[in-house]
Amino acid sequence: MYSNNELAIDLEKTLARGFDITKIAEAAFKIHQDHCLELTTPMRRALLVLMAMEEGPEFELTEAEFTDLITEIKAM
Repeated sequence: MYSNNELAIDLEKTLARGFDITKIAEAAFKIHQDHCLELTTPMRRALLVLMAMEEGPEFELTEAEFTDLITEIKAM
């Protein structure tokens, strides 16, 4: 089973390359595809928020909001 902690770690890895909305959205999509059947509803919602960032500026999170989301995922 893919855990909240593993999800948080995978998302944190995207920050190692700098805060890039496109790369974060792509990473979220890949995680969703790779672990679809293992995701809880809150994990899936968080990934959908991140995948939607590519859809326009109104859906983009700031870097602070992204790190807050990672913190929330760890607390799930």
